[in-house]
Amino acid sequence: MGRILDISELVLELGLSSTITDEERAIALSALSRAESAVRKHLGYDPVYAQHTEMLPTYGGAYNADSNSWDIQGNQAVSSIALTSGCKRLQLQHLPIRSIVSLHIDTAAYSGTVVDSFAADTLKTEGVDFWPNYDLLDSLGNKVCRDGQLISNGAWPAVVGSVKVVYMAGYLEAELHGQDSILDAQPILEVVLYEAVRRVRRFALSKKSSLGFRAGTILSESLGDYSYSVDGGSASLLLGSGDLTPDSKDKLSTFVRMAYDL
Repeated sequence: MGRILDISELVLELGLSSTITDEERAIALSALSRAESAVRKHLGYDPVYAQHTEMLPTYGGAYNADSNSWDIQGNQAVSSIALTSGCKRLQLQHLPIRSIVSLHIDTAAYSGTVVDSFAADTLKTEGVDFWPNYDLLDSLGNKVCRDGQLISNGAWPAVVGSVKVVYMAGYLEAELHGQDSILDAQPILEVVLYEAVRRVRRFALSKKSSLGFRAGTILSESLGDYSYSVDGGSASLLLGSGDLTPDSKDKLSTFVRMAYDL
């Protein structure tokens, strides 16, 4: 899992020098990890460009009462009811889709647990059997699917884990830094930076309080402004995991994956 924000950018924002201590770096890195985790949880996906593999659909289709049939197994009569899908769209978890590496359909694969499942002859063709709901061209002229939906030329199978999708998704570094003319994902990076700094400052204020520092308005803050010694468990409690602030959630609102998994 890649970093949304590089630790050097956080160190710079905190005003720490290049001679940052190992303990300061550990605290900053912990705060950054917690901020990124909170952002990913709120978004519902990892926004960093990467390759992902998913087994879909995540739940079965509806029962079709008209397809009821009976069979004999040993000395028992067994009723078989076929599953129907009727679903033309599958929702991928990570956004936005940049490309499909491969897509296989194997109704006997059981999410890839069966030997030789998703064999070569189960490979499907983009633009013939399915297509992502592309709705944008990025600055390089490549298609982008911002809602993460795959559309079937027909209907997706109803059997859970019968579709294996390998795909590229997420925002490029330039897009996260607001340096792209088409896709601007900088609010995601800005929230991570703000939330990481907020956690470091919470740690600093908590330590100062516990050490008996005089209360008052702090105009500037740096981990290097005072000495301290704290074990990993105490640092974890002081940093806290916590939720995002309302302002951070509002800033991320247009990036949240709202669709249900199919």
